Amino acid sequence: MRILDLSAGKRAIWFDKAYRDTVYVDRRAEVNPTIVADTRALPIETGEGYDLIVFDPPHVNVGANGNMSKRYGHHTTGEIRSIIEGTAKEAHRVSRHDALMSFKWNDHDQSFKNVLELMAPWWEPLFGQKTSERTMRLCQTQWILLRRRS
Repeated sequence: MRILDLSAGKRAIWFDKAYRDTVYVDRRAEVNPTIVADTRALPIETGEGYDLIVFDPPHVNVGANGNMSKRYGHHTTGEIRSIIEGTAKEAHRVSRHDALMSFKWNDHDQSFKNVLELMAPWWEPLFGQKTSERTMRLCQTQWILLRRRS
């Protein structure tokens, strides 16, 4: 199985942070990805034919000096939407016709429905699970599985 992680970062979700069948992509060289790239324009060395795409995009537009920005980088709401749409398209391009995508989203700033609409031309949601909910500022995190559209 060939796996492409399009938001590798520090690989916090991985049990084995160097899983043998995975190519890790991040635009930040300091997190030591396999490939340093903007996921909206994957370079040729990324290859093709991936069975599983892992995608945990930036979720929230926080201040440029906030803790989240220091850890993950600062992204505007428009840039987040561009990352989701462009990355979904690129993931479709480099994946097999029957590929799956594991996608994580927190709807703090943008609704889950709106984000799925950005991905709809390329990916169809199959099922998912709400993993947490905050009550201070009502929002929830979800993991879902999507199927590549033909």
